[in-house]
Amino acid sequence: MAIDYSITHNIPVADHVYKYLKKRCGTDHIIASRTTFIGSQILSLLTRNADLRPKKTDFAKIFKVTIPESLYGKNGMHISAENAQLFNVQIDKMFREELYIHLLILKSNDKKLYLKSMRGFLNVYDIGEDDIKMDTLYRDFKRKKDDMENNLNLTPTSGTF
Repeated sequence: MAIDYSITHNIPVADHVYKYLKKRCGTDHIIASRTTFIGSQILSLLTRNADLRPKKTDFAKIFKVTIPESLYGKNGMHISAENAQLFNVQIDKMFREELYIHLLILKSNDKKLYLKSMRGFLNVYDIGEDDIKMDTLYRDFKRKKDDMENNLNLTPTSGTF
């Protein structure tokens, strides 16, 4: 039996990010590889990001990532505190973008229907008010909605329908 010299990193993440990752990955412990978006993100964190400044965070949830020996030999084996925080920020952005695109695809101008659709999306990931406030997400969505609609070409030009 071959000896496994893989290294496991414990990355602190926000509650909603933890639940999102756990649902997306099927577990709270993955083996990093370049074949998945999240694995590729982790492997990218093994490099330096000198422009980041660490912030004081007190996330209680831990997402575990194992870096196989074959990859840490090429990419390194240390994920700094700054890069661990960057992972949380990147996944939070991915989560919000996926949520907002989901809302735009369902396309409704009625606030109640947006909130109902948002609640349904959050339920899929078992994310509740204790994890992240719906009001916070809805306010952020309203700020970004027009730009996202334009980027997705969901806003019809005049004279067309």
